[in-house]
Amino acid sequence: MANGARETAGEAEGVGARGSVPLPKLLRSYWAWSAVVFGLTLVVAWLEFRAGFPRNRWDPLAAWFLDLNEYLGTYKLLHTAAFFFNVQGAPLPYPLFSPVAYPPFSAVVMAPLYASANPGAVFLAVAAVWLAVCVWGVRRALIGAGIHGMTATLFPLTLTAMSFPIARLVHQGNIELVLWIFAAVGVWAFLRGWDDAAAVLWGLAAAMKLFPVVLLLLLLPRRRYRAFAVGVGTFVAATVWSLWWLGPTMEVAWRGSLKNVFGYQGTRVSEWSLHELAANHSALGLVKLAAIFARFPLARLTLPYYVCGALVLGLAFFWQLWKMPVANQLLAVSVFMVMFPPVSYFHALVHLYAPLLVLLFVAIRAERAGVRVRGLGLTVMLFVPLFASWTLFTFVRVWLFAGLLQACILVALFLCALEYPFAVVTAEA
Repeated sequence: MANGARETAGEAEGVGARGSVPLPKLLRSYWAWSAVVFGLTLVVAWLEFRAGFPRNRWDPLAAWFLDLNEYLGTYKLLHTAAFFFNVQGAPLPYPLFSPVAYPPFSAVVMAPLYASANPGAVFLAVAAVWLAVCVWGVRRALIGAGIHGMTATLFPLTLTAMSFPIARLVHQGNIELVLWIFAAVGVWAFLRGWDDAAAVLWGLAAAMKLFPVVLLLLLLPRRRYRAFAVGVGTFVAATVWSLWWLGPTMEVAWRGSLKNVFGYQGTRVSEWSLHELAANHSALGLVKLAAIFARFPLARLTLPYYVCGALVLGLAFFWQLWKMPVANQLLAVSVFMVMFPPVSYFHALVHLYAPLLVLLFVAIRAERAGVRVRGLGLTVMLFVPLFASWTLFTFVRVWLFAGLLQACILVALFLCALEYPFAVVTAEA
């Protein structure tokens, strides 16, 4: 594995002298400001509650399992054409029917949930185990970096509790949880040099939601071309197998999936509502705003948006990021993955915890070496408002909307990844 990847893997594992060293200043600042923002959110929510605002304004979590419950009726029709199309006369066991607006492999991954007696309980169990593993893994790495055990426990535990994207993901019962597991474990495998395993996991993530396919770009600067091919092959194989399993025929499943996925995307592209402005952090929101001022039809944005996005990523990665540290590559690709899709709500931001953790361990190594990494503090602190609730940043009367603000922050993070090399360079080096 290349030296840069090996160095970053060491940072992520918390390699360093053991003991009871203090938490580095940047980590303490991030921790403190996250708590401040969380407290302000509670204050604003309480004031809006007292002022009589609708509940979904001051309490953006409102009802449990909205996403999970959306398909309760749909999965009663699994393996039939009615699963994809609202076939006239089909016996619907629930009054509402929502076609699955995800690629085929996502539909397969969700099937065991709906086959269980209590989908919500199963989802919560999986989420609890995954979050416990994440907290334990970060705690272990911090202790390995010499941080005191109590601090190493409280740091990831409290940040998890204060994270709105995590709360939103679990509360909604969104399948992004499984996608997050695939993508994050793939990053962990990649940093440890297990490129084939990372490629398989990223291929499965891409089969669930398409855009994680950009993670496979991380293999190219290391010249892991076989692993890249393995990832693409996994994506194709998982998709083809899912079409066969979903049935009733592969043709019906293919046509139905295309119709539902791109139909949903097409509807959202032309939508300009308070919900989209507050919750959708896609860069398309900024493009829509410019298009409205230019009187350009929103329905015609899709193709030029995709073309321009692909060009931006291609130029940025192969011209600038190719020889930059792994931390930069991971940050840029992860940000693009959650910023570029036309529909990308709060729960998608969980994919940015992996690059944030890598940056935090760069900060630990930098403080221990007594060096300053240019732009690192700014980049890390941008995550504080990014992970906050829309309650704190949505005020219609002053034209402040959380979705647009977060889109701007994501653009800024992408530019930081292009501008500042996040590597610790010492005099000895």
